[in-house]
Amino acid sequence: MKPCLSCSNMLAEEASYCYVCNTNQTEGFEHFEIKPQSSDLLLKILCVLTIIGAAFTVITSFSNLITAPRLPQSIDLGYPLVPVIIVNGTLAAGKIFGAVFMLQKKLKGLYIYTAAAVISVLLSIYTGISIFKNFDFIVMLISVGFGLSFGLLFVVLYWLPINRKLLS
Repeated sequence: MKPCLSCSNMLAEEASYCYVCNTNQTEGFEHFEIKPQSSDLLLKILCVLTIIGAAFTVITSFSNLITAPRLPQSIDLGYPLVPVIIVNGTLAAGKIFGAVFMLQKKLKGLYIYTAAAVISVLLSIYTGISIFKNFDFIVMLISVGFGLSFGLLFVVLYWLPINRKLLS
């Protein structure tokens, strides 16, 4: 039994209306209800994996940028090597910034990451098509496949409603 909120008439525990004073009994009980808390574990795991992968890409791009001038001029990849390395490293840095912002629960991090990932996928397609002109079709499929699969998978996982609602 519980008392009515207005007239203190005794009501059944599950009663939501007092017929003596005609008042709803749900008022005031909202803060006692247990609300399921949304877990941000998936978002944190994705952000940490993004930071690790993008940091590795930044380091690799930097080392490739240092060694690129020493490559023989006879290597023709079908695209300018140094600008692609610079863009790839910049996109990886953008992914890191986006992931850090998402760890801070900021929505702009999702937009930054998505833009960097989409451009990275387009860069992967560009380099894959350029390689296909000069090399094997299988090499192109592997290159573009990795770029597309991981890039798009992470974008989809970040945009899931469970992660999207955590960001403001």
